[in-house]
Amino acid sequence: MPTVRRRVASPVVAGDRSMGEPDPRRWRALGACVCALYITLLDVSIVNVALVPIGRDTGAGPAQLQWVVSGYALAFGMVPIIGGRLGDDRGRRLMLQIGIASFVVFSAMVGLAPNPTVLVAGRVLQGLAGGLLNPQVAGLVQQLFPRWERGRAFGLIGTAVGVATATGPVLGGVIIALGGPTLGWRLCFLVNVPIGITALVLVRAWLPPEPRVGPVRPLD
Repeated sequence: MPTVRRRVASPVVAGDRSMGEPDPRRWRALGACVCALYITLLDVSIVNVALVPIGRDTGAGPAQLQWVVSGYALAFGMVPIIGGRLGDDRGRRLMLQIGIASFVVFSAMVGLAPNPTVLVAGRVLQGLAGGLLNPQVAGLVQQLFPRWERGRAFGLIGTAVGVATATGPVLGGVIIALGGPTLGWRLCFLVNVPIGITALVLVRAWLPPEPRVGPVRPLD
């Protein structure tokens, strides 16, 4: 008897496609998310070239300048686990918008800081906002993209991470050279404001609303 060959579809691809077509705005939405992600990572390294003019302009001492760097990094690293839980329970789209809006406000606070105390406080708050923002991007990739596209999406995120870290000192040097020793270091932080507002508007326009799934758990 002739052998009958049956084609079996890949369970991963078939399972994903059975859930319906992916949202056509997903790549544009990812671009807006990566834009917001970029400025949070840029602020990790861009500040390094601004420390000398910050000290001269504000009178900040070595300990305060150290907090300008480490305060941001410490706050940034503390929040992602809590931020991921909030995104799961309260909605990643909402938490992403809160994170972007907060980062914009605190970037303006740092850029306009009249003294070292306000500067350090603004940097810590900046880090908290960035730490809230970052885990939402990874969660949204899982939510918006089918399995066969997630590799490309995470590759784009990884590229943004590398570019932001590498270009921070160069971009900071250029901004300080153009703005001068007094205004230049402030522009290193104020540049986040128009970029962040643009990202927030695009996120609101392109990210689809999330359906509410189950009750909201209290944050432990």
